[in-house]
Amino acid sequence: MGIRFVYFDAAGTMIAPHPSVGDVYARAGKPHGLEIDAKDLDAAFRRAWPDWIRPERGGPMSAVADADTTWRWWRGLVFQVLDDVNYLGPREEVFEACYDAFAGADAWRIYPDLMPTLDTFKARGMRMGVLSNWDHRLPPLLGRLGLAPYFDVQIVSALEGVEKPDARIFSLALERAGLDPAETMYVGDYAHLDLDPARALGIQAYLIDRAGRSSSPYAIDALTRLLDLA
Repeated sequence: MGIRFVYFDAAGTMIAPHPSVGDVYARAGKPHGLEIDAKDLDAAFRRAWPDWIRPERGGPMSAVADADTTWRWWRGLVFQVLDDVNYLGPREEVFEACYDAFAGADAWRIYPDLMPTLDTFKARGMRMGVLSNWDHRLPPLLGRLGLAPYFDVQIVSALEGVEKPDARIFSLALERAGLDPAETMYVGDYAHLDLDPARALGIQAYLIDRAGRSSSPYAIDALTRLLDLA
């Protein structure tokens, strides 16, 4: 029984903020008086993120996220970042600019190992999908990046009401693919969110670790490695 369907995580696996979250904030906020160095904004974002993703915060990747909830959640996070860097200018305008920026293709880069992988799988007739903890803006973003046509299935946590590492979202992925776990491959960039729960269901999961830090036997240093594993 071979692999017949490959699922990809989104952020950290296929795409990443370009060149960083702080740079996107700095570019978007500059017309509104945000003159904070991108590195300082990056550091403030890293400090805010662990606190802001606590379950009691709700948020765009939670099981209750909708467009309004998403907007309010990101507004709270960006305001916390602006508090951290002592920005006293027009915060609403800065937030709106940052929120809009991340919905656009210019805020993201596609990892260089992605397109050769997608193109080769497509040429082989492999079916592919996305399985990601993200808000409702992911499907249109994939369209703007030119990635949507590669995927037969898109499973986005906020649209499904369940998020990784919950086994239910992986079971849903199997149901949408119409296949058994052994026929399904998945790749993501976090062991606890991606690799471990998928492997627990029997999915042939791998951990993308381009920096080579992981000791996992299922770690790969490039997405193109999947071509030899499928």
